[in-house]
Amino acid sequence: MAASKKGRVIPNTRGITMFMHCRRCLAEKSADQSPREFARLEVGFTEIGLQVWCVRHGCNVLHIDFEGQRHPANMKAPGAQ
Repeated sequence: MAASKKGRVIPNTRGITMFMHCRRCLAEKSADQSPREFARLEVGFTEIGLQVWCVRHGCNVLHIDFEGQRHPANMKAPGAQ
């Protein structure tokens, strides 16, 4: 596990408590599919921060502006050295 500058441990295990979904995908998916199964999202860094993009609809889901700040991150897979 990686530690941030403030000494907090940044885990590399799944800890998601709120999921991001495209509003249009949620309206279009069939009842027998979960939002996770239907999603076609890309997530990546931009010049200003981090963006979640819906590939299916070619639209923004979320774009976070880091306001020029660098943030600690753990980018290692579980079990990686």
